Amino acid sequence: MKFKTIEEYDNYLNEIKQDLEEIAEYLKEHPESQGTKGNYETIKHIFDIYNNNRYNFIQKLNEINLKLDGTHMNKPLSLTNMYSLSHKFNTVKNSTINLIEINLNTAEDLHIEEISKGSYNIKFSFPNPTEEDVKRTSLRKKGLMKLFGLINCEDNIEKLKKEAGPNGKEALKDYKEFICEIIKNSANFSLDTEMGTVKSSLTLKQCKNICENLNV
Repeated sequence: MKFKTIEEYDNYLNEIKQDLEEIAEYLKEHPESQGTKGNYETIKHIFDIYNNNRYNFIQKLNEINLKLDGTHMNKPLSLTNMYSLSHKFNTVKNSTINLIEINLNTAEDLHIEEISKGSYNIKFSFPNPTEEDVKRTSLRKKGLMKLFGLINCEDNIEKLKKEAGPNGKEALKDYKEFICEIIKNSANFSLDTEMGTVKSSLTLKQCKNICENLNV
């Protein structure tokens, strides 16, 4: 089964657990039922698999994929460019979190989990994720969704300013710097999280329009 949130995952676990409890109650009264015992063992095996994989699912929900795709992406990406791109992405991520909690001043570094070649895919993750962190009500997720909100404004400057809100000047400044870094790599880009269920993208042309017209 595919799940989008930890809540969906846990609901499924609870459903299996309830089934096991009902079967266990039945077996107390009918211990001779071999078919029911076999059914119980099968369902218990499924429960154990999902229960044991729960932390791996949390890790997957914690991943953020930044993909660069363009005419020059068949060339190696320099270490300097990689550092600058990752640093500016991390900065704008912190800024959008700080839009949710104005006085928080988040300065949390993402981890780079993987870099794939072709079109470049950089897989980031938040450090030390807990199950609270991957819930959509968490500060990390709200801040990340705010970043997706900015990307979804495309190159509409007025929408960008409205999405950032009255306290969003610093976030817009960091966002512009990140977008301008994308241009240096002559790339379209996309961002996705929660195993691809949340995704946004910009073309190189849209990135250029943002850099040229967003005054912050």
